[in-house]
Amino acid sequence: MRALVVVLLAATGCMLPGGHLLAPPEPVAIQQPPPPPPGSLWHPEQAANYPLTDLRAHFPGELLTVVISEASTGKKDASTAVKASSSIAANVQDFFGLPATLFKFLPSSFNPASIVQAETDRSSSGDGTTSRDGTLTANITVHVVSVDAAGNLYVKGDKIVSVNREDQHIVLTGIVRPEDIASDNSIASSRLADARIDYYGRGTVGDKQGTPIVQRLMDWVWPF
Repeated sequence: MRALVVVLLAATGCMLPGGHLLAPPEPVAIQQPPPPPPGSLWHPEQAANYPLTDLRAHFPGELLTVVISEASTGKKDASTAVKASSSIAANVQDFFGLPATLFKFLPSSFNPASIVQAETDRSSSGDGTTSRDGTLTANITVHVVSVDAAGNLYVKGDKIVSVNREDQHIVLTGIVRPEDIASDNSIASSRLADARIDYYGRGTVGDKQGTPIVQRLMDWVWPF
């Protein structure tokens, strides 16, 4: 029994969002620029070697500002109505050739003309509605981690705002197409591919909003 409680506590602790969120996995098949040949002074991965380029991010290590403006709304309605009715009746006039008057051994209340008579009426209805609204607006400057073979930039950044020992974290990762970057070196979050935006808080307010571990455990194992 003690081992079962330990396993349940461990499983419940894995579901708690109190700690830092896990960072998204690194992108797959990201190809780094090849190193310069021996003795060459040209480095194609350095922006300083391209004096005619603009200020937009192009190479690993450069910075890019992401304008986060996310708004999502979802709603779904469902309704169900079912109705059914049935009736049954049975009577006996003769039983193996014997007239019904020979049923004198049965109670006086027995009526062979109305042995079974039943009616059923069933109906059910259900209605359901679910809706969800979400809005997030912020700016975060990220750095370019790598560039793939198609020239797309994999960006990643973390922003922490602390007020009265309450930390607000914004973690963003995604893939940026260079053509979508504006002239002021910014890009809208809706233009990011494989984007992941985490926004959460840590501190006194976040701790008070969390559900106690014992209550989470009871909600998880309670069958009713």
